[in-house]
Amino acid sequence: MSMNSKDKINEILHSDAINYLETSERLILKNVLEKEIISELDIMNLDKILQKYKKFIKN
Repeated sequence: MSMNSKDKINEILHSDAINYLETSERLILKNVLEKEIISELDIMNLDKILQKYKKFIKN
């Protein structure tokens, strides 16, 4: 996984978005951070979460 994706995940987890994340979304983000290689399903889920909470991510 690229550093850019990890940075985006960390921004979401350390922003006000943490109050809005569903439990499943929070678990997906934390699991993706822990993995070296992520599956295609994880990539799709991550993309959906990043799109949903993009306003909490700084460019």
